[in-house]
Amino acid sequence: MKKNRKKTSVRLAALGLATVISLSGALVVSANENENPTQKTVAQNNELYAGTYKKVSASEALADKDVKAKIDQVYAQFPETKSYEIDAYEDVVSKSDSEYDKYVIRLEEKDGANFFHFAVDSKTGNFSYTIQSLDASTVLSYPNVKSGVDKIHVSLPELKSYEISSAYVIDNFASNFSRYNLTFTKKNTGHSITIGIDGKTGDIIPEK
Repeated sequence: MKKNRKKTSVRLAALGLATVISLSGALVVSANENENPTQKTVAQNNELYAGTYKKVSASEALADKDVKAKIDQVYAQFPETKSYEIDAYEDVVSKSDSEYDKYVIRLEEKDGANFFHFAVDSKTGNFSYTIQSLDASTVLSYPNVKSGVDKIHVSLPELKSYEISSAYVIDNFASNFSRYNLTFTKKNTGHSITIGIDGKTGDIIPEK
C-alpha cells in the first residue's frame, strides 16, 4: 500500500497514538519508567482531541466501509487484536484540507500492554498510518533491530547497561515497514531514552 506522507503524523501524535518522538525521529528522555508513549494526549477534553478529532462510538466508525475493511485486514493478520478494545475518532475540523484522515482507530488490550493503531485516509480509504506494539523481550529477533541496537551501543555506550523496556513499529502496514522505536530503561533509576531505528537499513534515525 502506498503511504500518504502528510500532516497526519502530527495529528496522530496529538491523539496519543505515539509520542512526538515516534514522528520526529528525536531522542526523547523520560523520567518515568512505566510511561506508555501511546497514552499521551494534547489539549483534549470530552468531545474534541487536539481541536481536530472527535471521539465517536466504535459502531459509528465501523459503519464506514473503509474503516471496516481496514480493521478486518488487521484482524486477519493479527488475530489477537480481535480481543482488543476499540476507540474511534473522527476528523471534524480538517475537512477543508485536501489531505486528512476520516477516522483514527485505536485497538488496545484492556491492560494497555499491547496495541495496534491506524488511520484511514479520507481520499483513498487506505491506511495512512499504523503504529503497532512489539514484545520488548523478542524485538531483537526482528530484521535489522540487532544491528541497529549495536550501532546505538557504539554511539551511546552507557545504554549497554539499560534494558529494552518497550518497543513499537511504525508504518509496517502502510508502507511495507518503516521504523522501530525502542525505549531503553535503566533498572535502578527508571531513566529511559527512546531511539528510532530504520526498519530497512538498521540505521539510527537521527534527531531532527
